[in-house]
Amino acid sequence: MSKKFIKREITDAVDFLLNDIDIAEQKDIQNIEINLLENYHDHPFSLYTGKRLDDMVESIKENGILNPIIVMKKEAGAYEILSGHNRVNAAKLANLKTVPCIIKENLSQEQAYTYVVETNLMQRSFSELLPTEKAVVLKLRYEKITSQGKRNDLQKELNRLNDGIVVKKNKRAEDKLDNRKNIGKEYNLSGASIARYLRLNYLTDNWKQAVDNDEIGLMMAVDISYLLTELQDYLYKECKEWGLCLKPSDAKALHLMDRKEALNKEMVNTYLLNMENSKPKEYQNIKLSQSAYKKFFRDESKEEVEKIVERALAMYFRENKQVL
Repeated sequence: MSKKFIKREITDAVDFLLNDIDIAEQKDIQNIEINLLENYHDHPFSLYTGKRLDDMVESIKENGILNPIIVMKKEAGAYEILSGHNRVNAAKLANLKTVPCIIKENLSQEQAYTYVVETNLMQRSFSELLPTEKAVVLKLRYEKITSQGKRNDLQKELNRLNDGIVVKKNKRAEDKLDNRKNIGKEYNLSGASIARYLRLNYLTDNWKQAVDNDEIGLMMAVDISYLLTELQDYLYKECKEWGLCLKPSDAKALHLMDRKEALNKEMVNTYLLNMENSKPKEYQNIKLSQSAYKKFFRDESKEEVEKIVERALAMYFRENKQVL
C-alpha cells in the first residue's frame, strides 16, 4: 500500500470540510459572540492545558484567530462548536468578545461527529491522544469500513476478548491478514490492539478517566467494559468507598463471572467483601506496658526483647493452631 493511498484513506472523511475552508470567502465567515458558542455535546477530546494552552493564548492575543471556528447553529441563537474547541477556550482566556466562524447547516449527527473527530485528529498526531480518545477515532474508522472481510477480521478479535482469550500471533501470521493490516497500518496498531481500544468506548466515564489517568491498564479496562453500565458505576463507587484497588485478576474474574451467570450488585458486593477480608492488616506499632516489661525483662537490650516477643507469639499461635 502506497503512502499516497494511506493518506487519502485517512483524510477522505473530511474532504468536504477542507474544501469548504479552502474556498471560503470573507463573506462566508461571520464574527459570532463568544458567549454564544457551546462545546459539542459529545466532545470526546481533552482540551489543551499547560504550555500548549499558554502558547495558544499568547498567539491569539498577538495575531487573533487565523483559522475560523466551524460551528453548527442550534435553537435559541446558540451555536455548537464542531472544530475549534481549543481556539475558543484560548480566545476566552485572551478576553476576545467575538470569534470568526463558519456556520454549517443541515448536517446529520454523523456528519457533525465526523467534523469533531477528524479535525481533532488533523491537529494532533494519533500517538498524542489519550487511550479513550484513540478509541473514539478508531471507532469512527471502524464504522466506515465497507468491506465485510475487514469487519470479520476485527470482529474475531472482539469475540476473543469477550471470551477472555488473548491470542498472540507472530509477525508472519499477522502480515497474512491483509484486511486487518490495512486499518492497522494507518495507526501502527495490530488487529488485537485495535479491538482492545474499541472496547474502551463501552466504559462509563469514571472508568474512562481511570484509563486516561493510567490508574488501570488497557486489558483490565477491556474486562470491565463487558459489565453492564449500571454495574460498572456500582463497582467504581464501591471500590472508592471501601478504599479497594482492583487488580487485573479481579477485573478478569468479574468478567468471567458475568459470562457464566449474569452479574448483579449482590454478586459484586460479595466479591468486594471477600477482597476486603483478604486484605493484609496494616502495620501497627504496639507498645508493651510498663508493668509487663518490668515483669518479664531485666537487662535485655531492645533487640533481644523483640526476638523474645516474636518467639513467644510464634509459640502462642502454633498452640492455638492459627499458624502453621
